[in-house]
Amino acid sequence: MPFFLRFYTLINFKKPKNQWFTSILLLLALVGTPVYGRTIALPRHSHQQENAIAQNNPSKNFTLAKTLSEHTGGISAIAISPDGRTLISGSSDRTIKIWNLRTGQLRRTLSGHKGPVLSLAISPDGQTLASGSSDKTIKIWNLRTGKLRRTLRGHAGAIYSVAIGPQGKNLVTGSGDGTIKIWNLSTGGLQRTLSPRSGMILSVAIGPDGNTFATGNQDLTIKIWNIETGELLRNINDDGYYAIWSVAFSENGKTLVSGSHNGKINVWSLENGELIRTFNDTSPVFSVAVSSDNQTVASGNQNNEVKLWDISTGNEIQSLTGHSDQVRSVAFSPDGKTLVSAGGGAVDRTIKIWQLE
Repeated sequence: MPFFLRFYTLINFKKPKNQWFTSILLLLALVGTPVYGRTIALPRHSHQQENAIAQNNPSKNFTLAKTLSEHTGGISAIAISPDGRTLISGSSDRTIKIWNLRTGQLRRTLSGHKGPVLSLAISPDGQTLASGSSDKTIKIWNLRTGKLRRTLRGHAGAIYSVAIGPQGKNLVTGSGDGTIKIWNLSTGGLQRTLSPRSGMILSVAIGPDGNTFATGNQDLTIKIWNIETGELLRNINDDGYYAIWSVAFSENGKTLVSGSHNGKINVWSLENGELIRTFNDTSPVFSVAVSSDNQTVASGNQNNEVKLWDISTGNEIQSLTGHSDQVRSVAFSPDGKTLVSAGGGAVDRTIKIWQLE
């Protein structure tokens, strides 16, 4: 583990109240600064092992179709539109880029944030984009025109995650200031602020029912909330000693998947909060996504890899290599036939589009 991440881990537990300092260290990790050097390479599967995995799971064999390289900084967030036609990316170069997912053509670049863009979410109708930044603001954009609709202020720290509900009414934001805010997406009005004392809020996801949302937190917990009342419905304590970088609901609403700094990907039952299954990666997991058929989990890790896992068995299906730095974000297309991954470090700065054979 790189020095700065080991140092971050020590501070995370020994001095959890020092939010200002730990926020800086976490932000350095998120935007892929070269100050602390490259990540240490860990053992990978051999080509023979990768071929064997793919042959055993031929229906989940993804191959590289395109590499997009217009950003000048590491890419912290990606999102795919509900119709599967548009890809959005946010970068430490402070821009948001809108792409044609099928052709890879760059359609538009959005500028306005004064710091790295760390998080993105698209509304269910595909018309609205929310972006969160280290500049402590959330910006709401018209995706059709590229015009900025409004800027939301109120957080005192970087916006590590944003999520829009399936009805398009609510926007949930998680910040390095340790708070969660629930906004009216249409008006930009702040509806509620939650302060769970969980350290930095690293990831938020809204369930397919639109009534609940989950947060992945610095204090090693996953929390499930009622979006209308702000009531804490369930507190899930992970069994590791590392922050929860990413959470994602399955499309059927039965499970929640989490990725953490200890390399574990856990599948949790939303009915009772129990751990169903664990996938063990070889390095910190920064992003997880669940396919629309609820059968596959994709993960992006610090060791520059994208991995695919069978959610029912826990088996690794495929390991996709090609990134030259940590993979900060992964996303499935709605039909599950396209997988997108983003290089989040200072060395890579590319988006890779993988197609199911």
